[in-house]
Amino acid sequence: MSPRVALLILTWNRRDDVLRCVASLPRATYDNLDVAVIDNASADDTVAALQAAHPELAILRNPVNLGYAGGNNVGIRWALGRGADYVQIINSDTEVTPQLTAELVRVAESDAHIGVVGCRNVLMEDPRRLWGAYGTFTYGPFLVRSDGAGALDGPAWQVVRDVDVAIGNGYLWRRAALEQVGLLDESLFGYHEDVDWCLRARRASWRVVYAGTAAIVHQGGSSSDPDRPRSFPQSYFLGRNGVVVARRYGSGLEQARFAALCGAAWAARSLRALARSLTTRDPGRRRRAAQHVAAERAFARGAIDAVQRRPIPFAELGLADSAAAGAAPAAAPFSL
Repeated sequence: MSPRVALLILTWNRRDDVLRCVASLPRATYDNLDVAVIDNASADDTVAALQAAHPELAILRNPVNLGYAGGNNVGIRWALGRGADYVQIINSDTEVTPQLTAELVRVAESDAHIGVVGCRNVLMEDPRRLWGAYGTFTYGPFLVRSDGAGALDGPAWQVVRDVDVAIGNGYLWRRAALEQVGLLDESLFGYHEDVDWCLRARRASWRVVYAGTAAIVHQGGSSSDPDRPRSFPQSYFLGRNGVVVARRYGSGLEQARFAALCGAAWAARSLRALARSLTTRDPGRRRRAAQHVAAERAFARGAIDAVQRRPIPFAELGLADSAAAGAAPAAAPFSL
């Protein structure tokens, strides 16, 4: 029999996205798949809509918002408790392709030292292009370079190779790797937890592999869309967690490189956004420019909070429903 795979879909106030994602699952050809949706205390009718459309679906309901890391950790523990050989996570703003899981398992089974396998993310809005392929640790402006982002899809990206970071959407963990390396770091809450996990895995001598022969269709940015009723503060966490991860793993020289390049890039982006907000007359463009200015302010605040080791201001970020609001991070975020 094929290895047992648990497929996890985390959602937070994204009813329509997760309904579309679950509706795509019958395309999957893999024959030994357990599926569960983890709901991070959505305030819309996500759970009711899922139950009505898919009464057979396993839904793990978190009473509070545990973030991307904490929410997925709930699912991972569920999966391992059910005897899964592999655990796969996909974002709610995705659609699966028929061979996604089967191809990732095939690659993982080729070498017992492979700890995680990522896939190429095809852009939902334009399937000719990639949302992204894999990450390379550069200590550049965003710490990790997203290779393939916006590139035309083609044979150059449809390869299997070792990489620094597998994109944390669609990727497949080996059970033994999770048991040794641990789970996602809940103190990061959202963003760069996949980067952190891959770095820990590589330090523990596990291979991190990109399988471009497998693909998932990815909308991207749905949870952080400022025009949505509930929007995740992406910019704050990118700023904060970039500093946290760079400080955790980088040498003094690498941290200095990151600080210089990140600061210079932030200043350039901020000046461009401010100039657009002051010069455009079109109301729609002015609103978008103002959103970009706000995003850069949030990025800076996140980075400064990390440098000064301040707690995450969950309530101010619109995350008062978080379990961590007003509380310290879990003592052992990586434990099973």
